[in-house]
Amino acid sequence: MDKAILYKYFNNEATEAEVGLLFAWIEAAPQNRKKFIQLKTAWALTSAAQMDASLLKTQRPQLKPVHKRTKVWHYAAVFLVLLGGALTWYASRSAFEPKTENAIVLEVSQDASYSLEQEQTVLITAANGMQVAEATAQQITYKKDADRTQVLPQRITVPYGKTYKVLLADGSQVYLNAGSTLEFPNVFTGATREVRLTGEGFFDVVKNPQKPFQVHTGPLTVAVLGTRFNVAAYAESGFIETALEEGSVALHQNKDPKSGMVLIPGELASFNRNTQQLTKEPGNIKQKIAWIYGELLLDNTPCTEILKTLERHYNVKIHNYYPGLAQQSFSGTVKLDLGIEQLLQLLQLDTDFVYEIHGQHITLTKPNTHP
Repeated sequence: MDKAILYKYFNNEATEAEVGLLFAWIEAAPQNRKKFIQLKTAWALTSAAQMDASLLKTQRPQLKPVHKRTKVWHYAAVFLVLLGGALTWYASRSAFEPKTENAIVLEVSQDASYSLEQEQTVLITAANGMQVAEATAQQITYKKDADRTQVLPQRITVPYGKTYKVLLADGSQVYLNAGSTLEFPNVFTGATREVRLTGEGFFDVVKNPQKPFQVHTGPLTVAVLGTRFNVAAYAESGFIETALEEGSVALHQNKDPKSGMVLIPGELASFNRNTQQLTKEPGNIKQKIAWIYGELLLDNTPCTEILKTLERHYNVKIHNYYPGLAQQSFSGTVKLDLGIEQLLQLLQLDTDFVYEIHGQHITLTKPNTHP
């Protein structure tokens, strides 16, 4: 079936002849009807008005991708959608629910650990009874008037499938993405404010020229006075990226502090772990920080990168056995509170593939094939 006809039908633009071709295809085989229902469900969860008009002009009748192309897909707010009694969003959502057994964990020095899952406010204390912070399932707030003679190391670990907000004692805010760890003191007492990050975090740092803020990410250090920036330093990634939204930051390799650089707003620094090279260029900063607003902003983003992001966000393992899908790139904006099954169906609108969900494992295959 020509996907251009599907787009036009869902957008109420198909001619009578095109509608006839579509319904003939639906009635030709049960799998065609099933496919149509899936596509209709996905379309109902997208913003058709925002679809790139050029997409209709470039689509070809063949559903299977042959050459590398850029896809465009968008998301609108998810509501309960009745589709002629065929499917509802709630019914399809029930097929997959991310596990919640992995808790966000706070370690206070070596004295105690806390599971940060409570909706009600919980007081975090050290072994000596000193109050360190107040925490809920969404964020933890450290005391600004803490005893400066009692400095305790803190370590927050955010598992896949979750995010968390940290309000440091100096008033700076850190948003931790899924699969991230932040180490820091309960109060900053030295000449610098230093934290260590593994994974990804967005920092909104309170300005203090007398006490610079430093983020250590293994081989790289990011130093600031007061600014808003994002650092992505996942261990499995070959790169450490720093995206600057406002203010300025200075970066240097720990082994060679003189080899640093300064970023201005709108610039992206990238450290290649393999070549040990640190470079910078203008970047799409909105794309890099969209996750803190619950969005996935794609800008000609490779499918392999998208799948890795989905693994972290939904706490799943995706096995892609379709090389043609791995070669695709996508652009658009998606709300991350959308179920992963709906995201897969959106991808299917442009690239035909088969997905199967088995617990926390998802397999992607070429149509009519198996791994």
